Amino acid sequence: NAWPPVRDVDETHDALLSLGVLCEADIAEHAADPSRLHTWLDALAADGRVQTLEAGGRTFWLATERAEGVRAAYAGSQEAIVELVRGRVESTGPFTVAELAERLALDAEPVRQAAAQLEAEGVVLRGAFRPGAAGGEFCDRRILARIHRSTIGRLRRAVEPVPAASLLRFLLEWQHATPGSRLSGDAGLVEVVEQLQGFEAAAAAWEGAVLTNRLTDFHPSTLDALCFGGELTWGRLARRTGDPPSSRLSRNGPVSIALREDLPWLLDPPADDAGELTGPAAEVLDYLSEHGASFAPDIVAGTRQLPSQVEEALWVLVAAGRVTADGFSALRGLVSGLTKKVRRSSRFASRARARGMSGRSGSRWSLLRAAAPDPAEDPTDARAAQLLRRYGVVTRELLTREPMAPPWWKLVRAYRRAEARGEVRGGRFVAGFVGEQYALPEAVDALRAVHRRERTGEVVRLSACDPLNLVGILTPGPRIPAVMGNEVLYRDGVPIEAPTEVVASA
Repeated sequence: NAWPPVRDVDETHDALLSLGVLCEADIAEHAADPSRLHTWLDALAADGRVQTLEAGGRTFWLATERAEGVRAAYAGSQEAIVELVRGRVESTGPFTVAELAERLALDAEPVRQAAAQLEAEGVVLRGAFRPGAAGGEFCDRRILARIHRSTIGRLRRAVEPVPAASLLRFLLEWQHATPGSRLSGDAGLVEVVEQLQGFEAAAAAWEGAVLTNRLTDFHPSTLDALCFGGELTWGRLARRTGDPPSSRLSRNGPVSIALREDLPWLLDPPADDAGELTGPAAEVLDYLSEHGASFAPDIVAGTRQLPSQVEEALWVLVAAGRVTADGFSALRGLVSGLTKKVRRSSRFASRARARGMSGRSGSRWSLLRAAAPDPAEDPTDARAAQLLRRYGVVTRELLTREPMAPPWWKLVRAYRRAEARGEVRGGRFVAGFVGEQYALPEAVDALRAVHRRERTGEVVRLSACDPLNLVGILTPGPRIPAVMGNEVLYRDGVPIEAPTEVVASA
């Protein structure tokens, strides 16, 4: 489309003014009727408006108005070569130096210098634009933008939306929640955490349901080792200003597990609520701020509070998103009720009470904070990428249970930029939902494959605290509260009613 149109004698002359030269290869590639184009060139030559030039054993046609500059280029003038190359790139798609030099019958080195000068001027961009192209490529900036717009439009038109049931079947496999898609080993656990980080589930649900449903061989000791090694961490990453500062974390309290290196963009900035913390919670926070990571007995001794008061203060600070522990066993103690049992022990076992909070597990308590974020990295872009990593396909409805999600208008801007870079796909992937939708390219292929696959009646049972509890969000009907004891059952991506005993226990 960038090649100048040639439909008569005058347009042939105009094309030569733009292109600089025209050779037989150009005519064979672009002319709708080569014989008619030769007739027009002969007519222009007879009128003195076109000349010919022999170079590299080939004949080139050139407009008389540009003859002096073109002949200077073939005589070796670098400035003239730059202008000749400039005219070609304005009408040509992606090219390599070797291709353009061969087409113009020029040496490669002066063509490379000309392309570099045009790149410095911002006329062309360097990159890899065509699959299998050998060597670095160049392309006119304006033409490259047209190619991107055309490609995005074609990709969007090629998408065939699937029903919500197919999306749910896809999500169950994408998040490794079906028996055949589960992962294993340390690497599998890290991959699951990397996909789910930022999502808040009940503290008791992580080991009891979420991780065990995605790993074939989950062992709590593996999670402990990764936390103690500094690879993983846990805590309440989303800070809500409306939460009462005195509320302690319960086994139903929301927490997230994350890669420690991703905390700079996962962790919400600290709220200015330090003045709202009073009593033991404020004293424990001050102690940890001054002394750093500390074992529970040290905190008890440093604050001169009772072990039970320090324990209560720590869980208040965890619920506020201010404190974490370097081992997951501290949270496991809360879930199992171990700390409550210790607190009810004899008054003569005060040392055991102090150790029972986390000393037995070897966990140290510390402030939940991240290293200074990279100023060049936009947290919105990082969170947008995380949501795509979690769901593969992102619609506005999928973010209902995502406290880490930025406002939708910010996400759309981030996804549009990523789509322009070719990193994500935009289009209508799921039927029945309004607004823009975006997906990873590999997720689009996987979604189509799942949609075409025959339904087998497979039933998947999940905790209602699982991120895939999308009943009432992607499907009609009321939602199922995300609390421990409630369960969600899907048959071929369609929610089904849980057995009576399950409903009763919930």
